[in-house]
Amino acid sequence: IETYSQGVKYTDTATKDFLDQLNALDRPVTVIWYGDHLPGIYTPEMSNPANLLTLHETDYFIWSNTASGHQGTKLANAAYTSPNYLLAQGAEQMNAKVSPYLAFLTRMHEQIPAMEPAITSGNWADPHKGAPVYLDASGKRITSLSKEQKELISDYKLTTYDMTIGKNYLAKDGFLTTPSSKTGAASVPQK
Repeated sequence: IETYSQGVKYTDTATKDFLDQLNALDRPVTVIWYGDHLPGIYTPEMSNPANLLTLHETDYFIWSNTASGHQGTKLANAAYTSPNYLLAQGAEQMNAKVSPYLAFLTRMHEQIPAMEPAITSGNWADPHKGAPVYLDASGKRITSLSKEQKELISDYKLTTYDMTIGKNYLAKDGFLTTPSSKTGAASVPQK
């Protein structure tokens, strides 16, 4: 635990120095920083199902320098997220034009703020073993999905399949490309 704590201290110091250097630049920069969950050194805590989600939570932030004009932007619905949403959140932070895919992820993040495949390995005593984890905006596990949430998850699975092992129909149709401003680019809804 002492080694881990010292590593966190070094990371905090290095991250601050890095952001200070980026803030001194006269061009816009946005950083998406996603950490890692706690190490598996908490054996008694790991055996308690009530700790399952807490021990897998990860710190993250989206930061923009002064030159970007977006420094200090606070995103709505940002308390909980998952890595699949970070690009969409970064685009929202920068108020950038987005592809239909990032607009879809933004909509999905509004409905299902965080998602993760089932945690079934190691010593985790997950009472929901084998089921994906979906969290609401307050970090509570969603146990009953709405019709819209189910449709979004289905669309997400189809999209992911197409982009990874499918025939890339979506890429060919421009779903992953940000439209030019002449054609009316999709935008991330601002709250």
